[in-house]
Amino acid sequence: MKIAVLGTGMVGRTLAARLAELGHAVTVGTRDPQATLARTAPDPMGGDAYATWAAR
Repeated sequence: MKIAVLGTGMVGRTLAARLAELGHAVTVGTRDPQATLARTAPDPMGGDAYATWAAR
């Protein structure tokens, strides 16, 4: 199944990762892709920056 997850925060990344593990084709959306990929600091909960997380 093709699924889109809107949001690159903790909830969006958790949902996207689990759905991908289950074999779904997942696309993650954000308002400003360039700004999201440019962030290098960990998220507020201490998780990896989005670019690091997405590279897995």
